[in-house]
Amino acid sequence: MNTFIKKLSFLFLSLALVFTACENEETLNLTSPDPALTLQQPGISTVFLNFSLPDNPAFTITWNDDLTEGGTYNIEMDTAADFGAASTIGTSETNSFTMTVSEFNNAIANTGVETFKDIPVYMRVLANGTVSNSILMLATTYPVNAPVITTPTDGASFVLSIDNNNDLATSVTWTDPILDSSLDMDIEYVVETALAGTDFALPIEAGNIRNLSTIDLTHAQLNAAAIQSGIEPDTTGDLDMRITATITDISTGSVLERISDPIKITVSTYMTSLDLSTPWGVVGSGANDWGATPDLPFFTTETEGVLAAYVNLIDGEIKFRQNNSWDAPNINYGDNGADGTLEEGGANIPVTAGSYKITMDLNTLTYTIEPFSLGIVGGAYNDWGATPDFMLDYDQYSDVFRGIVTLIDGEMKFRMNNDWGTNWGDDGADGTLDEGGANIVVTAGIYIATVNLNDMTYTLEPIDYVWGLVGGAYNEWGATPDAQFNRDWSRPFDDIWILNDVTLIDGEYKFRANNDWDVNYGDDGGDGILDAGGANLVTTAGTYSFVLDFTDPTKPTYTKK
Repeated sequence: MNTFIKKLSFLFLSLALVFTACENEETLNLTSPDPALTLQQPGISTVFLNFSLPDNPAFTITWNDDLTEGGTYNIEMDTAADFGAASTIGTSETNSFTMTVSEFNNAIANTGVETFKDIPVYMRVLANGTVSNSILMLATTYPVNAPVITTPTDGASFVLSIDNNNDLATSVTWTDPILDSSLDMDIEYVVETALAGTDFALPIEAGNIRNLSTIDLTHAQLNAAAIQSGIEPDTTGDLDMRITATITDISTGSVLERISDPIKITVSTYMTSLDLSTPWGVVGSGANDWGATPDLPFFTTETEGVLAAYVNLIDGEIKFRQNNSWDAPNINYGDNGADGTLEEGGANIPVTAGSYKITMDLNTLTYTIEPFSLGIVGGAYNDWGATPDFMLDYDQYSDVFRGIVTLIDGEMKFRMNNDWGTNWGDDGADGTLDEGGANIVVTAGIYIATVNLNDMTYTLEPIDYVWGLVGGAYNEWGATPDAQFNRDWSRPFDDIWILNDVTLIDGEYKFRANNDWDVNYGDDGGDGILDAGGANLVTTAGTYSFVLDFTDPTKPTYTKK
């Protein structure tokens, strides 16, 4: 009986399953997905574009296509989700597309966006009239467009004057959207000039600054840039000006440079140094061992044909000649009668050791030799003559006498020939020399002393440093005094120092101030830029000349030849 009941129950259950299955089969609608062109979201949604890797892939996108018949796919992008200003950024014959860093950066820049970080970029694919879904990436770009100069304006004119030498001539300003972005980029801006129409074949740096959009140029700076670009002193000419913006990737050394469109300005320049040179010089055993070194030069004076030389002579003989040469058509003069009259090819002129001013009059063919030295004496220098006076040298570029002197607290005067016969002080403390005048009070320091005998004025300009060369290659790192640089008076408004014909041995060296290690420079990068406390410089034995340029204290440089 139980067995029969179990069999009957199984029969009813089977019939119920059959009826249920039939009902489900009638109501279930089994479908396949609609064919579609589907753009896949890439593995990255944020793209940082590095200018130092321009050819690297920026992204790769792929898509599935079970709707179209393939062929050419067009890839579009926009910075808005509605693709209202969509642009085609490329095509593909396969189901994937890749752009390089530079291509993608340029494509984004072409949309006109003015930001650089988290720029929304929407993409989609089109084929045979079918449009895919869109995807979104956020991109960080680098600048492509160059700065734009806003002042001065194109066609501006500047009349420069030595009287306004240190005054502002113009502020060069520009716009660059990268400065307003949140990107942490270090940008160096350089104002460059060139003679108009030369396409910057020889660009001259007029000024530089980092991460700002203004550089102030004084009359001196703009004048120097104009003259170095090719506009003659005391003339007017046209100058092209541009901005160069440079970003350096420190990790790779790659450089991104953008150069603005140039503007043209007109500049009236002024003379910063005189050209008093002549072809005449003093030669002889009393001067330069008859030409073993260049002749001692004569300079022009305010009188046409009258020349002057300021020389230190030793016992011997001298003559006067042209162009450091005895060969025709160069002329040499001596004095046959020792009467102060010059004769072509005449007899040697005997001299005794001393400092002299030699005046040669080519109009009358006469000459004079008179003792001449101009020095500083006083408690502030040599205990009022206990040791020789500090001698000033003739500066041919300004027609004055100059020297760099270290003084102590005290008083001083100027005098001629280490003698009190002719001396000057300053009665009114007004910078005007008075013969036999009051002592000049000074405080301890280093000074550029200048005396102008044309208008009887003087200046004492304090400076912080005088420069020297020290090292194993020269003086066993200071066992003897450093090789001393001299200020370059030919560029009076620049802080340039020169050291000519110094003999070095194999070894290392540095530059330092005031024969002391408190301020010293080397070169860490071997790039000609001085670094405070930087690496020693290496040299092989030889005779060299050096130039130190501290005109831009943020970027001092040196040259060696």
